[in-house]
Amino acid sequence: MTTLISREAPATDWLDALPLGNGRLGAMAWGDPARARFGLNESTLWSGMPGVNADRRTDAETAAAARTEALALFRAGREVEAEQVLAALGASWSQAYQPVGDLVVEVPGAAPGPRELDLGASLHRVRTADGEHVTLVSAADEVLVHAVPLAADAGLHVALESPQVEEHRAERPDGLDLVLRVPSDSPPHHAPGRPPVRWDEDASRVAVVVRWHRETDSGQERAVIVVAVVTSWRGFGQRPDRPRAEILAAATAQAERALARGEAELLARHSAAPLPGTGDMVIELPRIGQAALLADVLAYGRYLLAASSRPGLPPANLQGLWNDLPRPPWSSNFTTNINVEMNHWPAAVAQVPDAAAALERWVELVRTTGRETARRLYDADGWTLHHNSDAWGYADPVDGDASWAIWPMGGLWLELQLEDLSRFTGEDPSERAARRLPALREAAAFALDLLHEDGDGEHLVTFPSTSPENRWRAADGRALALTEGSGMDRWLVRGVLSALLEAAGTAGAREDPVVRRAAAALPRVQGPRIGPDGRLLEWHAAVEETEPAHRHISHLAPVFPGTDPLLEEIEAAATASLEARGDEATGWSLAWKTALWARLHRPDKVQDLLELFLRPALTPDGERSGLYPNLFSAHPPFQMDANFGIVAAVAECLVQSHRGEIELLPAAAPLLATGSVRGLRARPGVVVDLSWERGEPTSLALRALGPGAAGSHRVRRGPRTVEVELPGDGSAVELSPGDLRTLVGAHRSDGQP
Repeated sequence: MTTLISREAPATDWLDALPLGNGRLGAMAWGDPARARFGLNESTLWSGMPGVNADRRTDAETAAAARTEALALFRAGREVEAEQVLAALGASWSQAYQPVGDLVVEVPGAAPGPRELDLGASLHRVRTADGEHVTLVSAADEVLVHAVPLAADAGLHVALESPQVEEHRAERPDGLDLVLRVPSDSPPHHAPGRPPVRWDEDASRVAVVVRWHRETDSGQERAVIVVAVVTSWRGFGQRPDRPRAEILAAATAQAERALARGEAELLARHSAAPLPGTGDMVIELPRIGQAALLADVLAYGRYLLAASSRPGLPPANLQGLWNDLPRPPWSSNFTTNINVEMNHWPAAVAQVPDAAAALERWVELVRTTGRETARRLYDADGWTLHHNSDAWGYADPVDGDASWAIWPMGGLWLELQLEDLSRFTGEDPSERAARRLPALREAAAFALDLLHEDGDGEHLVTFPSTSPENRWRAADGRALALTEGSGMDRWLVRGVLSALLEAAGTAGAREDPVVRRAAAALPRVQGPRIGPDGRLLEWHAAVEETEPAHRHISHLAPVFPGTDPLLEEIEAAATASLEARGDEATGWSLAWKTALWARLHRPDKVQDLLELFLRPALTPDGERSGLYPNLFSAHPPFQMDANFGIVAAVAECLVQSHRGEIELLPAAAPLLATGSVRGLRARPGVVVDLSWERGEPTSLALRALGPGAAGSHRVRRGPRTVEVELPGDGSAVELSPGDLRTLVGAHRSDGQP
């Protein structure tokens, strides 16, 4: 089934334009036939380079003194002073993802028409009385292609405008060549003192080459414009110093080679090389009201992730692939205290393989940079990453508020994310354990060095510790972030240590020194704790929240994306915590809350959150969370993480597999009461094809992806289960009518047990 995002008129704003991408090159299409505008992006175009501002970063002696003094102050009840002392750890910042500029193609007198983005074909079309205006970003030819009807006597004007520094421009009757230079340093808006953007000669460059010609197709005169974009990027961890002449020559060759193929061949080659994974998983819902909109949003989220991701290049960032500002909100970078992980929640369950591969390769980079940061700032083995990073692998804390800057747990969360992605592949368990063991060992080594005994000497806790971006109220009324062993830290440490012990047991590495330390430490790291009010504890004690409805719900991560079985009392405490937080939130927080309510088997609350997620973001009173006109999700402002996160959240409503079984329709909200899904994945690598009506399964087929998923699987619907044996040859097994009747049993038609 083809999904079309359709609009009757051209975009009047960037957040009404429609996105194209091939995992590297991106374009926002505004859709005016007479003045077609495309905002161009390239995934490797970032300000700065490896090591920028290294002279600002905190040295080992200063860091050690700050950590020692801060812990003593914290233990003495002088938390405010402790937090001030720890500010010494952060003195620099990560870099910003940069736009290329706007391509404008003017065809005077071109007829107007409706526009559409065909997600399956990755094509943008404007249908006019004169003919079809077609735009694509080709993975086969690495160019943007824009083909339009053009009368024999009609003119054509092509221009490119950019906020970057122009170093070279050459115009010709059939083309345009530019070389642009981006900032050598772009501090974020929130950096203390608002340091200025720097434009030194030592910076990344991008070559843009535009070529066009006329050709005749079935008697119609058409203009074909191709755009090639090549940056000075050399690869992860390397200086972006490809010479200007080299990148200009490469872009010229790409553009001229593509133009020589002509429109028909370019379209055929594009069709033969679709975005990986875009057709492998399909959720169908009734084409009525909000259910139809939800179905479009789910298909859109998968498309956006595939279009933003390519192995060997930076993974989807805070805005996916699309950014129009040289100093964007939060630098459009990688925020690791939720956003990078949420971007990749659907990569396995919803089959977007290139996204998982891109994340894995980038994590290899930050492991390298994070080793140096771990030793210098924490005198620790392994590696660490704080809340902001970039394409160069920035790993230090940033200069800013402790509530978001002093959080050294990004490496642990990324390893847990990769660990969970690996559990959907069907890989042989022994091979998976051997492959993952070195990375888990490094993450655990850092965690073990960060741990120390609490005041009672009974438990091991992390310090410094925060619950990302949230604050509690000190006795003097001031808002504080610093704690010991926050709820999220405990989940991350226990998750990494447990994963290491499991992998070591499978791989026969139990006597490894780090594994032995992990085995000794794990029982002393507490799991989720319940406070006197019946909610999960977020900080070191039952302290007062300064913002009870805060968007971050990090202490609920054991429920989702955590995968360990939870006691009923912990689930009850998580329910109380979610209820206290309330439903209203930023876009990405709505997606996370949807997933949490799905894990808690609450379709009624899933419905509430979906309705908030699908509402318009623009209102007469201003912006709120919801959807912009082009269906990008609003924080606000625009962030792509929620578009990805909602795909994973809805997948949890349909199939859950974290408890060692395949559970069907655990949270089928009214918007999801009837539908079908093809190609959904469950752990440990099972492809699920499921249809259902009024919240009950009507057909089910399962297929093992590899040897690790072959064998017997328990399928659950509420309290009822059946066993299904999957062969190792990859063939599908359909559930018999009798087994389906067993699963449906006496369930209510609304999906509630």
